[in-house]
Amino acid sequence: MTRRALGTVLAISLIGPAFVSPAARGAQTHWEAYRDWDRAASEDRRVEDPILVGAIDLHAHHGPDAYPRQWSAFQVSELAAERGLRAIVLKNHWTETAGLAHLVDANGADGIEVFGGVALNTPVGGMNPQAIRYMVDVTGNRGRVVWMPTHDSEHEVRFNGDDRPFVPVSRQGALLPETREVIGLIAEHGLTLATGHVTPDEAFLIMREARQRGVERIIVTHPMLHPQYTYMSVDELRQAAELGGYIEITAGTLLGGDEARRRILAVLREVGPGRCFVSSDSGLTGTPNHPDALAMAAGVLREAGFTERDLDMLFRDNPAFLLGLPIE
Repeated sequence: MTRRALGTVLAISLIGPAFVSPAARGAQTHWEAYRDWDRAASEDRRVEDPILVGAIDLHAHHGPDAYPRQWSAFQVSELAAERGLRAIVLKNHWTETAGLAHLVDANGADGIEVFGGVALNTPVGGMNPQAIRYMVDVTGNRGRVVWMPTHDSEHEVRFNGDDRPFVPVSRQGALLPETREVIGLIAEHGLTLATGHVTPDEAFLIMREARQRGVERIIVTHPMLHPQYTYMSVDELRQAAELGGYIEITAGTLLGGDEARRRILAVLREVGPGRCFVSSDSGLTGTPNHPDALAMAAGVLREAGFTERDLDMLFRDNPAFLLGLPIE
């Protein structure tokens, strides 16, 4: 493992065609950095918080995967249902999860809805409209979210200095035709668009095109996590909210260092809870399970002075809107 790849793993643990072929860029994959992942197993701490009842987790990683995940999709569903969550969205960076979500929803824990999506990384063909068409036709109609490229985004690959396949979304300040086609399909099928790990400028291009196409639900993917992902200033976050985006705050960033926590709390006060939501982004071996992560994040926010109404918006109402569910 390279020093840069190891650094990426450690950072994460604290918490032209549209597809460039491996033959052109080398055979390395993002998940190779996790091959030597060696962490003690996660523990269910059973952290309680009333906000969990009716909460929705829009970013729930699970197994099986190409690197260590602590819980299977069925176990994630069971953990969430036991603690009263209303719904979860299963996320895999490398394959669509609509079919898996249907299996879990139909055969898993009672009392919780399970949804899926697709991230437009290299294994699904990159910026591939066919990946969207397939997902919406999968039995069960559980596919709800389309993430623009995440770990295979051109931005992340170039930022990390990797020599591996990547997925561009734009060239010379303009979206690629296939990016616009994907956004059109998201609008046509009433899906939720998530901006992925692109640059802030690309995120704005995507959001403006989405608004023009009539996309109603837009997630700005964890724009306060690390610079190799979309990393926005306070002014940029305000602009994103004005464009109709909902700012994703991952639980791990609220549970990490003081500096990151202060920044997130300041952004929440500036942008307002009405345009933000909290997700777990949990699933890696050694990290808190999904309901524990959400409960601990809620505790941090409550201690910082956010009201129960604020928490309702962050954990229940805004995620429900972003999934197209009625707000209860």
